Amino acid sequence: MENKLSRMSLFLLMLIALAFLFPLIITVTNSFMSEEEISLNYDTALSAFDFIDGITERFIPLRLIPREATLSQYHAVLFEQPMFLVLLLNSIRITAPVVFGSLAIALLSAYGFTIWQWKHKEILFFIYVVVMLMPLQAVLVPNFIVANWLGINQGHSAIIMPGIFAPFGTFLLRQVMKGIPESCFEAACIDGAGELSTFLFIILPQMKSGIAALAMLTFIEYWNVVEQAVIFLRDFTQEPLSVFLSRLSEGYTGLIFAASVIYMVLPLLGLLLGQKHLEKGIELSGLK
Repeated sequence: MENKLSRMSLFLLMLIALAFLFPLIITVTNSFMSEEEISLNYDTALSAFDFIDGITERFIPLRLIPREATLSQYHAVLFEQPMFLVLLLNSIRITAPVVFGSLAIALLSAYGFTIWQWKHKEILFFIYVVVMLMPLQAVLVPNFIVANWLGINQGHSAIIMPGIFAPFGTFLLRQVMKGIPESCFEAACIDGAGELSTFLFIILPQMKSGIAALAMLTFIEYWNVVEQAVIFLRDFTQEPLSVFLSRLSEGYTGLIFAASVIYMVLPLLGLLLGQKHLEKGIELSGLK
């Protein structure tokens, strides 16, 4: 009986996984189809009016495997859409500083919240948590006001600066850092290690998984940034690729599949290579 239930559970989980993977499978397979075949897939489906009129010969089932694989869509995206690579570079210019900057700020602030003993520490950390729980829509207007005051409201800095100082990184790494045994700090203190030595040689080696988890989560969040880019960036040439894809999908059914595959290569590679670190980092942080 238990074996039967486990098989049923496994089968159910496989169906759920397939349902989540289905859009990804469609995107990848359709990217190797010609524009004509993609049009047959999505432009010839019957409507209710066709059934009423007795028109059924136009029905063609959705194809997952291309009749003849082609790289024409990739060629069109990379060589006939010159702005694609420019906007891809914009995504890197936004994401890379946020990832490295947030890691540096989060590590230092988490160290201060965990190791140092100072008045009102817990109250300030509680404020961090409250700000972290606020939805993006609630902080966009304050961010815009501050960015306008600093004179950076029409550039990448308006997106990068709030990302670097986002409270989530401090919260995550503090939770991981609290899991380090106090005996490690006591031994370092007995050996005469200073703050810098303790930070570099005691804390950092034990926080690799937490750092990797924060890097991946931050990368995915700002690689897919849309709302901030729409609000802060007025120049089309400064927009990230995520905004470009939302516009491209409006009129180019074929190109959107190839562009989406190229766009999701880096996040997928990062998740596949760092999956164990991501899981361990979240587990050490105590997040559910």
